[in-house]
Amino acid sequence: MSLIPWNPLGDVDNIRREMNSFFENSPLAFLGRVTSPRVDVYQTEEDVIVKAEIPGVSKEDLNVYVDENSIRLTGQTKRDERYKDENMYRTERFYGSFSRTIPLPVEVKSDRAKAEYKEGILSISVPKVEPTKLKGRRIDIQ
Repeated sequence: MSLIPWNPLGDVDNIRREMNSFFENSPLAFLGRVTSPRVDVYQTEEDVIVKAEIPGVSKEDLNVYVDENSIRLTGQTKRDERYKDENMYRTERFYGSFSRTIPLPVEVKSDRAKAEYKEGILSISVPKVEPTKLKGRRIDIQ
């Protein structure tokens, strides 16, 4: 008989995915999509890759912060100065600041992250941390 440790929250990553899914499928989901970039996150044997849709934002107005477990994207979409509010017939695009933190599926080497911004798509590649060997040693029982 094996014991299973009590964990009231269960798999925290699974809870996070479920909550994101709940809010993405709610009637008010359009509010969150307006201000945060849509992303794809996947992994290869060596890297975690994040691709974010951020059209209409200059490279200088984007910031990427990477730590061992997440990537945070911040930036600002600016309205063209040529247009005045009184001359606007319709405006559906979002203007202003945005921020999004993306949890990563595995631990990564944040100091080796690379980013490229091309045609409105921000691509970030971060190498995975190698699985550590067990810390400790086998001892003989006396």
